[in-house]
Amino acid sequence: MKKIYLILLPLFFCCCNLDRDNLLDPKNPNSNTNQITLVELFVNDNTGYEFCDTALEAIEEIAENESYKNKILILEYHIKKNELDDSYALTQCYERYVKYEPLQSNRGIPDAFFNGKINRVWGASKDKVKDRYETILEDLIGKKAYFRIEAQKNIEGNSIELDVNIARLGTRKKSNLNVLVVLYEDLSTNRHRHVVRKIFQHQAINSIKGGEVKSFQFTGHLSNVQNINEVYALVFMQDQDETTMEVYQVAKF
Repeated sequence: MKKIYLILLPLFFCCCNLDRDNLLDPKNPNSNTNQITLVELFVNDNTGYEFCDTALEAIEEIAENESYKNKILILEYHIKKNELDDSYALTQCYERYVKYEPLQSNRGIPDAFFNGKINRVWGASKDKVKDRYETILEDLIGKKAYFRIEAQKNIEGNSIELDVNIARLGTRKKSNLNVLVVLYEDLSTNRHRHVVRKIFQHQAINSIKGGEVKSFQFTGHLSNVQNINEVYALVFMQDQDETTMEVYQVAKF
């Protein structure tokens, strides 16, 4: 059986050895980090929805641009639409979409959400979609975040385990949050580089104080994966407020 390990710098476990002026040290009252923008794109792979290809091409092109490289992370949720099948569609992806847009009359793909529900681009056209995406991203890139996420990932066979540590930076307490983990696979072809394969049940944080670190574990099984070496986990912090569902920070493992 193949094992894959990803171990990041143990900042949370050795904070005692860090200088208190280190901006990544949760015990530093002035601690902060750069916010990464999460782009969640709902699509259908059927040729009857060619505008989904346009949307995916646009966001992939943006992600490769030096202005946005390593500043955005993408999730590609495939859903069935109007009886048109999609071999990558998951019920979990549809449920995620309904969570973002409860009204069926207001749903239609492609549909892109940036750091939650507040920033949204519905539909796509070859002439305008890239500009529409970049207009939103320009306002989001460069902001500071007050959460730091670290994780250790272990994949063995078709099982995955993720040990996650969330640190609250700065001094302010934050309440009513969810920790989410979504797995995606890079199929190494255009328009299929962030295909969602699994969404874990979220775990709640009732409150977290400045300097505090909370730990979580996510375990599950993978199915229909083509290349286990190209499976990645996005871990993100999201507000429980269903009117905004704001994403405060995201990290890739």
